Amino acid sequence: MITTRVLCVLGLVAAVPAQSPPPPGPCVLADVRLTDEEDAPRVALVVRSGRIATVLEAGSPLPVGLRRIDGQGALALPAFIDGFTTGECDPPEITVARDIAPSTVANVLVGMREANRKGLAPSFSALDAINFGAREREGFRARGFGTLHIAPTGELLSGRGTGVTTSELAQRGRILRAEVGHNATFQASGGGYPNTLMAYMAHLRQFFLDARRHEEILARAAAGIPDRRPPFDADLQAIAPLLNGEGRLLCYAERARDFERWLRLADEFGFEVAFAGGLEAWRVTDLLAERGCPLILTLDWGEEVDDPDAEEDGEDEEGEGEGEAKPEATGESEPEVAAEGGEAQTTAENEPESDVDEDDSPWKYTEPLAVRRERRRRWEEGRDSALRLHEAGVAFAFGSGSDRPEELLERVRTLVEVGLPAPAALDGLTSAAAEILGIADRVGRIAPGQCANVALWSRSPVTGKAHLSWLLVDGEVFEFDPDEADTSDGEPGEGVDVSGSWDVAFESDEAPNATMSLEMSDLGAVNGRFVTTSPINGEKVTGSLDGRVSGSTLRLRGKISFGAFEATLRFEGELEGDTLRGESGWRFSGGEETSDFEARRTPDASRKEVGR
Repeated sequence: MITTRVLCVLGLVAAVPAQSPPPPGPCVLADVRLTDEEDAPRVALVVRSGRIATVLEAGSPLPVGLRRIDGQGALALPAFIDGFTTGECDPPEITVARDIAPSTVANVLVGMREANRKGLAPSFSALDAINFGAREREGFRARGFGTLHIAPTGELLSGRGTGVTTSELAQRGRILRAEVGHNATFQASGGGYPNTLMAYMAHLRQFFLDARRHEEILARAAAGIPDRRPPFDADLQAIAPLLNGEGRLLCYAERARDFERWLRLADEFGFEVAFAGGLEAWRVTDLLAERGCPLILTLDWGEEVDDPDAEEDGEDEEGEGEGEAKPEATGESEPEVAAEGGEAQTTAENEPESDVDEDDSPWKYTEPLAVRRERRRRWEEGRDSALRLHEAGVAFAFGSGSDRPEELLERVRTLVEVGLPAPAALDGLTSAAAEILGIADRVGRIAPGQCANVALWSRSPVTGKAHLSWLLVDGEVFEFDPDEADTSDGEPGEGVDVSGSWDVAFESDEAPNATMSLEMSDLGAVNGRFVTTSPINGEKVTGSLDGRVSGSTLRLRGKISFGAFEATLRFEGELEGDTLRGESGWRFSGGEETSDFEARRTPDASRKEVGR
């Protein structure tokens, strides 16, 4: 009898649902600076109920009975805002055919089928498909991010984004704004019409016209006019407010022509647009400034292109003769050196002989100087797009897109190094992002009434390496070791080298095994290739990889093509001897698939295989 009662009690205890942690208690952030000047006055921030209650001036008595966090003169900044991240929600699943299939024996149709919805999912909300786990939240917090705009992507109309925080509250407590706005791109998953840019434009126009017609049908029904009962169509109803001037369509655009195409479409149907992407936004700064279109820059410039003039300047300083062949600056010695005109010379007599087989050609082609200068110029134009937007007075913010938060911060620092004012860079991660996303009443500033999303840094993180010691998100306190440097983009650890050939096995059964050939420089830059089997026809396909090693962490990005389809690859893993373990991602037009992976270095790997 006793045993039965004990089991019943245990059963009742197990049936009680797990409770969310209690809301964060009040605290005070003492002895902090609000500017990066050393002699800035030391103030205190009082936090109650997850909000900033008061900013106390220097010398003011601190309230008693509150948890005290001693800032020790740290720089207090609003927690960063990622204005556009795409990897934290599952993509929409679209049912293309919404009507009964037409009869093959009926009369010929005079128009397109009304409910062809390929690439159209405006009723989809990232709120219902968030895939933002504890590991991802921790990664964002470690870089000072308190808020994210999670945006669905990959379709012509991908659905509405969601604003969330990186706290550890229950998901309903992390939702800052349920729906931020509609997202769009010139892309559609699946086969059939539409599959070209011209068809995408026609398809969007038809859908917008259908949405207006659907509104008229609903209005007639509401007025009691006899007619066929209007169908329920969530997508047509979801896009109607946009066509009536409510909100903005966030359009992904990298090329200058795409900015112009979206603006022409907006003029035709009377809605407002904002943009994400922005690689060639510098070409249309006047147009964006005139139209007042804000932009969320994803800073996807690709790997830096070597500056041939900088190479020559460095070689001249080392005293090389004008007639001597000049090696390309790769960060490590090369077994062969190519002259500018394409001819190659052997290395000096004291250099070790190359271990390349005699059957392999020892000659190395070097592109003409004019071509290399043009490549560098075009890369710099994309990198400096934010500078041109700032000069033109265009509002902009920053978003990581499909990249990691540490990559975004590294690129923002690069922009400051090449001339973007540090205050503008900080605004792009805080107040400007909040304004563009429509959440400036809650986050983006340090002021009474704002959410308690505050980061304490050793110095400004956009002007150089800085240590994050404390982070508050929704008033929840997270502490970091200030003595540990941020190695997210630092140098490799002692003895760490990922060079060689690797056999890669994925946990997912859908991902075929693969091989990687990698080469790492002394500074941790990595490049190489990725070889796998095409799921379409079983043929071998090869893609390029580049990235870097920080400590013992390897991060790689690359692209690979399967016929007419292209996928973006990413790998992040930890090196332990000759084994790499971590997570991989395959992003394509239909979304992203992730899988854990394990790679083992082959013992007889040859570095010379890389780059052939």
